[in-house]
Amino acid sequence: MGGASLQAMAMLRFVGVDDVFQSLSISSGDKINFALFLTLSLSSLIITLWAGSNILRRRTRIGGLLAFLGLISGFGSLILPPILGYPFSVYGALLMLVGLALTGLLGYLGFKTPSAELKTRLLTPVDIAFVAVFSALTAVITGSTGMVLPSPTGGYTNVGDTVIFIAALLLGSKVGGLVGVIGPVVADLFVGYPRWFVTVLAHGSEGFIAGLGKGRNIIVQITILLISGFAMATTYFVVNVFTKGYPLAVISYVRDLFGQALVSIILSLVLTKAVEKALPNLIKK
Repeated sequence: MGGASLQAMAMLRFVGVDDVFQSLSISSGDKINFALFLTLSLSSLIITLWAGSNILRRRTRIGGLLAFLGLISGFGSLILPPILGYPFSVYGALLMLVGLALTGLLGYLGFKTPSAELKTRLLTPVDIAFVAVFSALTAVITGSTGMVLPSPTGGYTNVGDTVIFIAALLLGSKVGGLVGVIGPVVADLFVGYPRWFVTVLAHGSEGFIAGLGKGRNIIVQITILLISGFAMATTYFVVNVFTKGYPLAVISYVRDLFGQALVSIILSLVLTKAVEKALPNLIKK
């Protein structure tokens, strides 16, 4: 992210901003462009780390594919600024090229190293049905609460994360991650949030991480949900620093952590335990 930060600062200077430690006043078009660039850069970093984790667990074929996806995302972030008419940061571009080279090397190792992974179906028909149902619920709750809980710093506050957490805890990371992508993005498009693509990364990673708590004891589940909420809020924070400025980004960060993630964690834990008792066969599919 060092190279991406240098590039983002070069883009800000191009539009007349020299200091992110103040509230920024830039056009909505520039905010969308900066957010897209940062989302691609963060996606490349997260996917590459995910690839490395799979390779270390000898799931090398999956790790290689993920590294390839990370390479595509990273290359997209590298070429996006000049395509959109912003100047290159020479040092930023060099650091990003080093990152791309390391990602490419990781992918090469993934495809060349013997794999211990078993062939499994990506999604079962039951998984797809649950993704559809929980995504619809997430979209409705996110959009409806978001319309009545606007944020003074831009965007909106909601408790739609509750449904993401429930889906993840009951059904695991695959379903949780997909629900985290589909439901909030549909809500963003409905409400009219222009930087919806940040949501794909923020809530997708949130749902995936939360799914690691499936079948665990309550203490582990709480810890994993806190980490997933932190990942969501931090993703938005990194983007907001370069689109809103540090002061407003901090306010949004606190709101995302405590007004959205923490409330949703409490609600989801209560509701998940109720569903497990009422429908025990649901988690034994």
